[in-house]
Amino acid sequence: MLIVLWVIAGILALSGILALFRKEYKWGVVLIVAACIVGPVLTAFLGGPPAGPRS
Repeated sequence: MLIVLWVIAGILALSGILALFRKEYKWGVVLIVAACIVGPVLTAFLGGPPAGPRS
């Protein structure tokens, strides 16, 4: 499940970068922000690695 979220985040980020190159700045920024939300934030909430130092 976590891999799927990271793949979706990568696709969103790539789409956002491509939108910026096509001068669609609103969509580019929206897609990059969505990638930042989907990748690290949702994986942390849905069971990412535990926080803190490893022993």
